[in-house]
Amino acid sequence: MLSASNNHVAAGIGQCLQAWMLTTTRPGTAPIILSFGNRTMALGRRRMAGMTGRNAFIYVKSKLGLLNATTPLHLQALFHGPAEEEERYMEIDLEAWEELVPHILKLRIMT
Repeated sequence: MLSASNNHVAAGIGQCLQAWMLTTTRPGTAPIILSFGNRTMALGRRRMAGMTGRNAFIYVKSKLGLLNATTPLHLQALFHGPAEEEERYMEIDLEAWEELVPHILKLRIMT
């Protein structure tokens, strides 16, 4: 591994490359796109990351006027993945919300 080299210049270059890789693979502060029916909304990633999963779901439902919905609602997410992979939404474990939020591209509510 280059960053573990005894050569200080090589080790510095290796550390810079590792830092660059981390910054380019993380989603950063891009908004999370929320959709429900024909409505689309951008949500702040930091705001969503600061909530628990249950609070985030309530927040999302309130933004769309669905707090009093009588049908069961499910929150699904599209995650970052290889570009050649087909888009696939999956239901979220709300207990693992804080862990999952940095990797979410889009959210949708399903009935």
